[in-house]
Amino acid sequence: MTAPDSTRNARILLGTAFTGAGIAHVVKHEWFEGLVPESLAQWRKPISAVTAVIQIVGGISMFLPGLRVVARWTNLAMLVPTLPAAAAQIKHPEVLRKAGVPPQLASVRVVAQTLVAALTWWATEPVPVEQS
Repeated sequence: MTAPDSTRNARILLGTAFTGAGIAHVVKHEWFEGLVPESLAQWRKPISAVTAVIQIVGGISMFLPGLRVVARWTNLAMLVPTLPAAAAQIKHPEVLRKAGVPPQLASVRVVAQTLVAALTWWATEPVPVEQS
């Protein structure tokens, strides 16, 4: 008998969130492109497109137990490098204001994104091989 999977609900939640965010990047790409830092303005469209693909692949892989390693590294590859952009929004609230987002949410995003990264790490722990 196998032990219950304590990370299942977290993977379902994260998989739904990442997949939904990826779809939102496709549907509302102009809005997401507006959040890309000014220093990367010339690459806004490709950054948004790649982010959408990463989020969709990472989200779907959360639902497939055999792809936990893919889920872990795909989602962390998107979450960790975007933390500096999230932190920059604290110093430059006009970016959020322009996007119709209350600037006070910038610090909340940094904390939430850090927690999501930690939850992703935990939820995608490799399944231990049962010893016979």
